[in-house]
Amino acid sequence: MKKNTSLYFAVGLVVILAIVVLIFGMFFLNDKDPREKFNTFFLRFVQVSTLTIDDPVKVNGVKLGKVEDIYLSGNRVMVKIRVRDDVKIPKNSEIRVQNIGIMGERQIGVILGDSAVYFAPQDTIPGHFDAGIAEALGVAGAVLDSTKFLVQSIRQVMDSTIAHPHFTTQFKTILAKAENLEDRLLNVIQDTDPRLRKSLIGLQTATEKVNTLLDTMPSPLFSLIDSSKATLQNANQVVTKLDATMQQLASIMGKLQSEDNTAGILLNDRKFYDELNTTIHSADSLFRVILEDGLDINVDFF
Repeated sequence: MKKNTSLYFAVGLVVILAIVVLIFGMFFLNDKDPREKFNTFFLRFVQVSTLTIDDPVKVNGVKLGKVEDIYLSGNRVMVKIRVRDDVKIPKNSEIRVQNIGIMGERQIGVILGDSAVYFAPQDTIPGHFDAGIAEALGVAGAVLDSTKFLVQSIRQVMDSTIAHPHFTTQFKTILAKAENLEDRLLNVIQDTDPRLRKSLIGLQTATEKVNTLLDTMPSPLFSLIDSSKATLQNANQVVTKLDATMQQLASIMGKLQSEDNTAGILLNDRKFYDELNTTIHSADSLFRVILEDGLDINVDFF
C-alpha cells in the first residue's frame, strides 16, 4: 500500500510539473509575462493591409504590446491592441501601420508625442497607414496590365498606319510634295526679298522726310494761326463799326422824314425824295448783306 502511495505521489508530481511547464511554455511562446499588466486601446484605420493578430506593437521602436483583434466597423478597420500599463500615450502621438519585412510583415508603430494630456485605456485612437511592398507590388501589377494594354493599342495603331504598305506609299508621296513646296517657297522668297528690302528702304526715307517736314512746320504754322486770329479780330471791329453806322443812318432817316426842318422840306420834292430813298435802300441792303453773309476776306499765304 505504501508502495502505491509513493507511485501515486510521483505521478501527481510529474503531472503538476508538466502543467507548470506547459503554462510557462505557453507564456513564453506567446511572449507573455504573468507579472506584467496591460491596458487595451482601439485604433481606427482606413486599411491595415497584411496586419494580423499577434503582430507586435512597438512604442518608439520598443516592443511593448501586440495586436489582439482586427475587425471592420462601418467603413473603417478597428484594431484592438494591448500595451503595458506603464506606457502612457499622449494625445499628440502618431500611430501607424508600418511595413517591417520584404514579405509584407506589419506592425503597429507608436511615436509618442510631448503633450501632457494622455489617452485613457479603452479609448479609440485614429491611426495612419504606410504603404509597403505589398501595395507597391499591387500597383506594379496594375501598371503592368495598363502597359500591356498600351502596347497592344500601339501595335494596332502601328499596323494600321506606319506598318501598313499603303501608308508608306502615301507618306513618300506627301514627302515629295512637301519638298517641292519647300523649293517653290524658297524661290518666292528669293524673288521677293530684294523688292521687299527696296520698299522698306523707300518707306524709311519717306518717314525721315516727313519727320524733317514736321520739325520745320511748327513756326510757320503758328504764325499762320496768329495771323488768322488778328484777321478775325479786325473783321469783328468792322462789323461793329457797320452796326453803328446803320444806327446813325436810321436816326438821319427819321429826321429827314420830319417836316420841321430844311431836310424835310427838301424831301417834299418827289423826285429828290425818290432818288435819296433809293440810295438809302441800296446802302441799307449792302450793309445787311455784309451783316448776314459776313465779310469775305481772302488771305493768301506764300
